[in-house]
Amino acid sequence: MSANEMAGIIVPVITPIDYEDRVDETAYRAQLRRLIKAGVHGVFAGGSAGEGPLLTFKEWERMATIAFEECHGKVHLLGGTMDTSTRRIIERIKVLAQIGYENFVVAPTFYVGGKLPSEHLRQFGECKEHCEGMNMIAYNIPSCTGSTISIEVMVEIVRRGWITNCKDSSEDMDYFRKLLLQAGPMGLRVFLGTERKAAEALLAGAVGLVPTCANYEPRPLLAAYEARADKDELGRLQVIITSLVNNLLLAPRLWLAGIKYAVSTLGVGTGRVVAPLEQLSVEEKEQLDAFLKSNPTAMT
Repeated sequence: MSANEMAGIIVPVITPIDYEDRVDETAYRAQLRRLIKAGVHGVFAGGSAGEGPLLTFKEWERMATIAFEECHGKVHLLGGTMDTSTRRIIERIKVLAQIGYENFVVAPTFYVGGKLPSEHLRQFGECKEHCEGMNMIAYNIPSCTGSTISIEVMVEIVRRGWITNCKDSSEDMDYFRKLLLQAGPMGLRVFLGTERKAAEALLAGAVGLVPTCANYEPRPLLAAYEARADKDELGRLQVIITSLVNNLLLAPRLWLAGIKYAVSTLGVGTGRVVAPLEQLSVEEKEQLDAFLKSNPTAMT
């Protein structure tokens, strides 16, 4: 599957875990299969929603291997390599190549993260040198990395032929539009990772979405992609999508616990998040249960 043809709904799949923070293989395979059955166009394994940087390296490798076994040849598959330094990212890139991945995702480093454009440019350059024939995808997610990949850097790494796809989760639509305007004509294909602006992004020229809520209910997001040129229909679907975001992701600190719990109500996984992330309280689960009962059942 060519990276130049990548488009549509790429789900940042959650990673079900057991009580020792190990990948729950049965539940993970079930989640991947239900997403493929729903008709999603791709899966992003080991991203923020997949808790890739939080898993031990051994469990991250298990997660990546399972995702490859379930998704390869069926949908686009992206492997997350996010880590705290360039060398640690390159270690993950090499593992993905050995497994058989065709696409890997790189975000700026975090903890003691690079913030200067020169640091970002050097990081992407070194990762490209070790791409093992795979396609590199840039991931702008300032909320997790503490820094933004500047428009200038994005334009430069496109000009150098290092990337043809990127995911923007900045929630900054001015940034998003500048990215489309300046890098789009050079061949950059831009995905939005923010459901709240799904309709606006698709109308502006996004080639697809990377929506967390699709883990629970992918159908309205798939419908939005199909209606990407229909402003009125997108407006109607955006109301449904926004309701999912507002209710499933709960408060910012519990967004992942919320979506994982919602998926667990479908019989997939325990809903647990990797330590030290906070689990939902009884009251928060009851709040989510009330919403889920008042809305159409998600695709199982």
